[in-house]
Amino acid sequence: MKKVVSLVLCLAVLLAVMVLPAFAEEERCGGTLVVRINGDPVSFNPSISSDDNLYKPAQNFYNRLVKLDASKQIIPDAAESWDVSEDGMTITFHLRQDMYWTDGEALDAEDVAYTFTYIKEHSTCYFSSKMSNVASVEAVDPYTVVFNMAEPDVSIIARLGWYGTFILPEHVFNNGQEWADNPASTTPTVTSGPFTFVEYKQGESITLAANPNYFGGCPQVDTVVFSIIADSETAVQALLNGEIDELASMPTSYVEQLVADDSVVLALNEYPSPIRIVFNCLDEKISDQALRTAISMCIDREDISAKATAGIMPPEYAMYPSLIAWASNTEDVAPAFSVENAEKTLVDAGYTKDADGYYVRGLTIDVFSSSAYYADAAKLIAANCAKAGIELSVNVLEYNSWSQKVGTERNFQLEMQGGFMGPDPSAMRDRIGSGQGSNYSGYSNAEVDELLQKAVATGVTEERAGYFKAVQKILAEELPYVNILAYAGYDAHGANVENLPIDGTGKWGWNEYTYTRFVD
Repeated sequence: MKKVVSLVLCLAVLLAVMVLPAFAEEERCGGTLVVRINGDPVSFNPSISSDDNLYKPAQNFYNRLVKLDASKQIIPDAAESWDVSEDGMTITFHLRQDMYWTDGEALDAEDVAYTFTYIKEHSTCYFSSKMSNVASVEAVDPYTVVFNMAEPDVSIIARLGWYGTFILPEHVFNNGQEWADNPASTTPTVTSGPFTFVEYKQGESITLAANPNYFGGCPQVDTVVFSIIADSETAVQALLNGEIDELASMPTSYVEQLVADDSVVLALNEYPSPIRIVFNCLDEKISDQALRTAISMCIDREDISAKATAGIMPPEYAMYPSLIAWASNTEDVAPAFSVENAEKTLVDAGYTKDADGYYVRGLTIDVFSSSAYYADAAKLIAANCAKAGIELSVNVLEYNSWSQKVGTERNFQLEMQGGFMGPDPSAMRDRIGSGQGSNYSGYSNAEVDELLQKAVATGVTEERAGYFKAVQKILAEELPYVNILAYAGYDAHGANVENLPIDGTGKWGWNEYTYTRFVD
């Protein structure tokens, strides 16, 4: 028998998940909760694509094996626990035994095996590429599912809590049709989550009703309406007028006004999606590590945080988001801000000043215009670079133009971007692994590649953390990119509502409204 080791699911997390609000049926507050979403979903099958407009509603009418909480860490969902074999070749999920579809059929291992086998076999499904290291998914018994790995990769556990991984009812979808053609992908009448689908009005709303048979208990509210409001300013006014109860990612320009409004509560929501500068290591000038170091020393994070984001987005010094504390190396970080040291670094590397006082000229940083703080941050950095003798021009592009120039053509020297660095730290491999599609820098380091491979081949958390931190130490020296700010934004809700998703760290899912309730 293979030795089995537990993954991240420690006793503390289990206890936290078990300590959920306990409301007796007669204490249910009822009512209708109205939540803003940005637009219409593409379909109502959340396991086909990475549809942001469906993601929030879907988490309330389907389940996954695991889910992310407000801290963007994995917690149990349909799987109450999981194990990884010592060689990393099998991952075993132990399912809850009290789950049912809304038509009365049990949600069991056959549904899980069917869902992920279909995803693996259909490249059009968003998660299909993530299943490349999975040889097969096997229902061992009604409540045990085994992912047999082609290569060890424990990062898939966390990825199962992200896009395209919702468990679908086999008895509804396994009818000979492709998922996209199945009527259930348009009208999901058989679901498993805390709420059931009621209706969809294009351009207006998605309505869900409480599922009294949900394994987590009947939700506190009777109905959740996802109100489709594309314009952020319109959404803020709807919140102030009492037309909606929750607004995620509120525009920063309204923070001061809403802080003074007793009818609204603000909660800062931080994501492991740092704002960062990426250096094109394949560019002749930027390939010089000394120059990258000097530019990094011209980044005054405190100043950028205050001036570009009104202090809402905090400085990020670590090479991997410090929000993910177990994997972030907060000792080996990017160079500290010092214009004097930046200039010294250039002199020590043999750079000399020209007649205008510049050591380096003609550098450009490309940023996109859809979020003003990118350009604002870049201009502050460019001003400090000029003091150090580095000429850096800020090139502001419309997003699609930026994406073509930077993402497709890789025609840049420096660029600024965000992007989710989870749900597992192995996401670093996507960003800086040799030959990876999201490695905009063109960086390649065989030792980094080897360490990242070791980190996904073991289920022992302490070992994984050691590998990830060793990678960050190398990155802090070689600097293919440098983090600037931790991405954060305010979620706002009415003062008469409690137990919002933002409050559920270790307890309930991000964007889950099972325990949300109205208070007097």
